[in-house]
Amino acid sequence: MAYPLFENQLNDVNRRLKIAKTGVTLIQKGNSLYARGTFPPKPGSKKPEPHQQEIALKVKAVPAGMKEAEAKAKEISSALVLKKFDWSTYSARPLKTPDQRTVTQWIVALEKDYFERRKRTPKSECTWRAHYREYLRRLPQTQTLTLNLLDQAVRQTKPDSCTRAAMSLTCGTLGKFAGFDVTGIKALKGRYSSLKPARRDLPTDEAIVQAICQIPNPKWRWVAGMMATYGLRPHEVFHLDVQALEEGGDMIEVLDGKTGARKVPPLYPEWVEQFNLRHPQMPQVTGKDNQQLGSRVSVAFKRYGVPFKPYDLRHCWAVRSLRFGVEVSLAARRMGHGVDIHTKIYQAWISEGIDRQAYEATINHPNRPQAPMVWMPDEAEESEQQPEDAVAETQHSDPESTMEKVAAGTEPSALSPLPEEAAILEPEDQTPQPSHDPTLGLKEGEADSEPTHGWRDCA
Repeated sequence: MAYPLFENQLNDVNRRLKIAKTGVTLIQKGNSLYARGTFPPKPGSKKPEPHQQEIALKVKAVPAGMKEAEAKAKEISSALVLKKFDWSTYSARPLKTPDQRTVTQWIVALEKDYFERRKRTPKSECTWRAHYREYLRRLPQTQTLTLNLLDQAVRQTKPDSCTRAAMSLTCGTLGKFAGFDVTGIKALKGRYSSLKPARRDLPTDEAIVQAICQIPNPKWRWVAGMMATYGLRPHEVFHLDVQALEEGGDMIEVLDGKTGARKVPPLYPEWVEQFNLRHPQMPQVTGKDNQQLGSRVSVAFKRYGVPFKPYDLRHCWAVRSLRFGVEVSLAARRMGHGVDIHTKIYQAWISEGIDRQAYEATINHPNRPQAPMVWMPDEAEESEQQPEDAVAETQHSDPESTMEKVAAGTEPSALSPLPEEAAILEPEDQTPQPSHDPTLGLKEGEADSEPTHGWRDCA
């Protein structure tokens, strides 16, 4: 318990510290004095940023110790300004020593743990290389791993970018594995999402046909033709069962897709013949995993001057399925992903023209259900019927005003006969019956138009 005299002295000291802008305040805890302020995190702390903490000054809470405590508070403030603050100076016992392993040593340990929890396959190895090692290698490998090091590595990337999101994920995984609190690192991810790709122009079907036919190598021409006709991922062209295609059918089976095996039909069956797809001509390529196989396709497209990316053929297949009226869940299954993924990804590829084309095809479809029709009188019919409020207004009009109009000849008197055209007809005698024609709103002979595409034999 503090005595009034001591409390006054403590308040006076804190007032002087505040005027001096030290950022440090003295507080009493039991019989001792402490310095409170925003200090750097202690070694081994899971908090990466400076935060409010307290330092035991080893001074008794008595009037005689007040001067010493004030001096130590100013000393702490100076160390903070000069960036020479060291927790070991104020620790009564040795601080907990954090794990001093380097970044490389922690990455090796993380990789070992990663494959202990899942089977080592070409697909899992590809995931490790593409989504973890590719980004962890950007860290300073020989330095001791700290939470601050991970935090700074993430902050050096562009906000709301793909790289920022990937670095936040991988550094967060490594930090959590090392025992750090990575809440702050995960919060740096930003708003980037792979389900919201940047929209870019896609080639037309005519441009696709022209580009594929100009590939001089028949094997790579077959690869490009298969991707365009069936909407395949670049690596999937190397994992196909085309027996049905060779026997005269048009379906193929993808044996190794992200969601397992699937069967796919062509949206343009004519392309099967145009690109000579019934006679497989697979190029001889090497690649330990799907990522490497996909990169071989990208290199070939660049080598032969194809003016678009391999994945654009898959995006075009998705947009084409919309134009052709393929049900979304069916299109998603044929492309090898879920409906939600299909919808979120390919919203970015739907141009305004394609959206309008799909809308018009739906509206003009001969089997489209028709809207219910309800008869409403037109303006001419409404004008022939005297509104009730108008009659009431006439009945309650000013008598003197009415007599003046009669005398002037602008208002008919009660004895004047009504002209024939002013006679009121019964509404039911003039009411047309609503039409129940089921073809109302349809254009005669209207039907879905067949999709057009470029055609030139390049087999």
